Parts: sequence; C-alpha cells; structure tokens
Amino acid sequence: MHQQPSPPNGPYGSPAGQHPYGGHPHQPPFGGPAQRPPAWQPPPPHRKKGKGPGFWLLVIGLPFVLLFGCMAAVGSLASDRSSTTSTAAKAHKPSAAADSDATAAEKAGASEEPSSPPSSQPKPRTYSGAGAKVLKLRKSDWTAVWLVTLTHRGGSNFIVSPLDPGGAEQGAIVNEIGDYKGSVLLNEDDGKETAALKIQADGAWTIVLKPLSMARVWSGGSLTGRGDEVAIVAPPSVGLTTVNARHSGSANFIVEAWTETSRELIVNEIGSWHGEVPLPSGTILVTIKADGVWSFKKS
Repeated sequence: MHQQPSPPNGPYGSPAGQHPYGGHPHQPPFGGPAQRPPAWQPPPPHRKKGKGPGFWLLVIGLPFVLLFGCMAAVGSLASDRSSTTSTAAKAHKPSAAADSDATAAEKAGASEEPSSPPSSQPKPRTYSGAGAKVLKLRKSDWTAVWLVTLTHRGGSNFIVSPLDPGGAEQGAIVNEIGDYKGSVLLNEDDGKETAALKIQADGAWTIVLKPLSMARVWSGGSLTGRGDEVAIVAPPSVGLTTVNARHSGSANFIVEAWTETSRELIVNEIGSWHGEVPLPSGTILVTIKADGVWSFKKS
C-alpha cells in the first residue's frame, strides 16, 4: 500500500514547526532551559516501497481465476441445455488477448461443448486357439451378460463350459460334435459369475464375447436363421401374439422367450418340426437352439 503524506499541519494537527503543546518551536514544553536546535539537514529522499511477491501473484493470478471460473460456469450451463452437441471444441484454446471477463465467458460458452456420456457396455473380446484349453476371462468381465459367438472346425467333441470364480464347472453353453457355428448367452441368470471357459475341442476354435445389444433384431413379422441364435424382439410383443415356427434338422429345436421378469419355453422338439405357438406378452428376447434352418413368422 502507498503511504499517505502527513498533513501540512503536522501529525497532531498543529501548524508545521510549532510544538504540539504550544509555545515557541524551540522552547521546551514544560519550561526547561532552552536548547539550541540541531543544524538543519535536508530530509532523506523518499523511496517508494516495492510490491511484494504476494501482491503480484494476486494482480496477475486473479484475472485468470475469474476468467476460468466464468468459463466453467458458462460451459456447465451450455452442457445442461444441450446434450447432443459435438465434442470437437475440447481441443479449443482461448485467445491470449486481454478480453473482459464477460467477453471471455461468452466465448467459453460458445466453444465449450459437453462430451458424450461414457458407455456402460463392455467391449467385444475375441479369443482363438486349438484343442483343449481353459480360457481365463478378465475379472471385469465376470458378471457381464454376454452374447457369445463360437466357431469350431473339427471332427470330435466341441464342449464349452463356464467355470465360476471357485473353479466349479457350470452347465455347458455348447455341446456339439464336429463343426459348429452359433451364438448363445453367457451369465444370463442373476448373480452368475464366469471366471473362465473350459474348452474341449479337437480342432481350431474362435470365441467372441459381445455385448447383448449386438444381437440380431427381430423387428418385422419374420425371422430366419440357422443353428444356435439369440435375437432381440423390438418392439416387445404386446397382448396375444402367435408365431408360426419351422425347423429343418435332425437334433434339438428349442426356443425360449424372455420378458423383463421371466423366461418361458415355447418350443422343445427334436428333428424337423413346424407349428404355431403363442409368444408371451412383453417378450424382449428369444433364444434358439437348433442344428438346421429355422424360421419364425408372427401371426
């Protein structure tokens, strides 16, 4: 801070040169013997006190604090108003010009754009090999519900069984002989965890773990396919809906319908078969186990 100069009348309100308690300027205040005043000397030159480092930090840093505070506030407001704008402005750098806080805040509001919400779905995992193997999964993947697409080229058993974190073997998700190609569910039951997949095979195989959202979508009146399959019903069935189903094969033909709260077996046959069955109201997913060509048509 600058020091204020003393008033012309002296620090206690008396005229300059006069004793603060009255009397002659060279007379002692209480009647003592007079003394010769010291020879006059010019006052030392006045030096201005330099600014400390705290002052400059305050002067230089405060505008930047205010600037970035305004940018954050306006960016937050823009984020609330628009959740679908591009994230390209993340790379934008504000100008170094000394704009006012209001102008900087307006620029920040125009350039700062919200990012897309992070996806909660797991990423696909692809594994390949040959022969028997215990395929250990990442711990972060143990509880996810997976759409598993598998292939095998061989002439003997191809059996894939989940292992829980304790190493206990669960029911096989695939149990076939020879070549195989199909998609099945993994961890579809609540509370189920899969730490590894036990693979029995005599040939080359591939296993791809995908999020369930990557399954086929049954959105129209008909759906056709071959072998094991998982399909999302969109939109879900409403009220009384029937399905004409057909299978051309020699082994199991099993179809299950899934709602938000239940699963129901709607077809359980062996070999070639056709017939009409009801599709439960609220069905959002169907799983098909088959060895041949199959088709569904809503009626």
